[in-house]
Amino acid sequence: MDEGLEARVEKLRQEYGELLNDKVLYRIALEEGESNMTSTKKIADFENREEVSAVVKVTRINDTRTFQKRTGGEGRVRNIEVEDETGTCRLTLWDDDVNLPEDMNIQIGTQLKLTDCYTKQTDFGLDVSKGRRGKIEIE
Repeated sequence: MDEGLEARVEKLRQEYGELLNDKVLYRIALEEGESNMTSTKKIADFENREEVSAVVKVTRINDTRTFQKRTGGEGRVRNIEVEDETGTCRLTLWDDDVNLPEDMNIQIGTQLKLTDCYTKQTDFGLDVSKGRRGKIEIE
């Protein structure tokens, strides 16, 4: 087990006493970002609806598309094709994130580190999205 996580849980245990059980204490420690328990995976090992971290290479950057949201208003989406030595998938950027390629100077061949991103099986194959907690960084 991650020693940093254990230390944070122990600190929370001292802070909250018996008010919270261990399950809640671990959840708080993880959500505070004190420890990242998501292990790095290869694309071939991605499964539908899971949280993943991976190192991938950009192979294609598509243009931003707009669409009408079901809740009203306009949404934006942009797909980036990525690969590793085991396969390929689509990294989907939504709304405020569609400008990441320009903002981060991401180009074809750029290595990206995806942390705590989410997978989803679609009609077009496997998608990976950043979600609220995820991070995309240049490796």
